[in-house]
Amino acid sequence: MDVRQAGQALRWPIVAALIVLAALGTRATVEQRAAYARAVALEQAGKLPDAVDEYRWALRWYTPWGPVHGDAAQALLDIGQRQAAADPELAVQAYDSLRSGLIASRSLWQPRAELVALCNRTLPALLVRVADRRGDKRDAKVLLARFTADYARPVGVSPWTSLAVALGFVLWLGGLVMVVARGVDDDGRWLPAGWRWLAGSFAGFGTWVLAMWLG
Repeated sequence: MDVRQAGQALRWPIVAALIVLAALGTRATVEQRAAYARAVALEQAGKLPDAVDEYRWALRWYTPWGPVHGDAAQALLDIGQRQAAADPELAVQAYDSLRSGLIASRSLWQPRAELVALCNRTLPALLVRVADRRGDKRDAKVLLARFTADYARPVGVSPWTSLAVALGFVLWLGGLVMVVARGVDDDGRWLPAGWRWLAGSFAGFGTWVLAMWLG
């Protein structure tokens, strides 16, 4: 297979991969905008708990170019700050939704890591106030120390996880490309190398899925 034939053979796998990635990105963007629109409508109607939940979904549908991801994060932060004095339960819901929504959207990096850190600092004291309002008789200092320790646990993406995700993705798509480029002869018959590259592609896909799930 010469260079020209290899280029033609690679064209369709590359096009297919780009179409899949574009479809995933488009769906995430559409779902993000829809969740944000629902959240704004609910907030304007005074249904803050429901609005908080929809803002969290807007965060979870993350893309690097997400048009309203930052707006959803800011809305949750504003609700948490406004409600902290009068309604600490709702403030906890807002901060926790901000934190969990951002953590759920992480991949090779943690989007808006500074807001996750802010939530980690803010939630312990709010949770102590909620416990007190609900009649918890445990010592407030003990509870604060416990909650602070819980939220001090690292939640960022491990460098090893990022490496596994990246390598798995490269091996997955690269293996498919090599199957086409080196796995068949000029007559279209499978070569032993084709099976090896196909197995490598499956291994890459498995590594990518496992790293994304465990990370």
